[in-house]
Amino acid sequence: MSDSTNYTLKNPAEITRKLNLILKQNCLITVSFNQGQSFFLSTLLDIDTKKKKMSLDFASDEQLNKQVLKASTITFTSNVGGVSVTFTLPKISKPILGRNKAFVLDFPEELVWLERRSFYRIKTPLQNTPSCKFLLNTTDEDENELSYNLKFDLLDLSLTGASFAYDPAQYTFNIFENIKDIPNCTITLPAIGRFSATIEIRNQRPKKVSEPDKVQVIGIKFHKVSGAIESQVQRYMLSIEREKRSKFQ
Repeated sequence: MSDSTNYTLKNPAEITRKLNLILKQNCLITVSFNQGQSFFLSTLLDIDTKKKKMSLDFASDEQLNKQVLKASTITFTSNVGGVSVTFTLPKISKPILGRNKAFVLDFPEELVWLERRSFYRIKTPLQNTPSCKFLLNTTDEDENELSYNLKFDLLDLSLTGASFAYDPAQYTFNIFENIKDIPNCTITLPAIGRFSATIEIRNQRPKKVSEPDKVQVIGIKFHKVSGAIESQVQRYMLSIEREKRSKFQ
């Protein structure tokens, strides 16, 4: 995996949060060994954060279960709402007591959590829409200092950023011109919570190509969000995906 070192987590608390997210979302995990020639699909059954242990469901093929117990290097890959997750362990084992149809895994020392905004984002719902709220300090064309308390509904959302629509006709000038960073932006995620972050204005484009001077879409990037905030955004994104899937079942 190219440039994976830039996305490798080594903080134990951060790794624990990611593993719990995989468990709660019941994500499929591909377990591969024998230099990738052997593999099977599985899921986490539970996590013991105190002992730093996990339970992993057996494969349906008993022969694979026997082979993986003898493997010296096992790779685990999953996908959490479009985020590619990978970690490697030197061995897995069977529990002495308790479940006899589960493997016991140690927590990994490193975990690759790889995502890009262009790789995965969600369109936000029309009802109970997430929003961003911030104080914008700017200057008009006459260099008068102005402040605006602004709130916008988000059009889409990813782990690293979002976008919202802004109508220049409501103001006497383009209030986002020459604006780069905006501190203390409050992002509200319905039914999940809210968080505060510095946002960076990354781009501006017309919502409709045929109306270049009307409603604009502002793309923003979240700066230096914590693992806890990232998990919060992830939970919201996955909840929206579940709602969408349920409508078509």
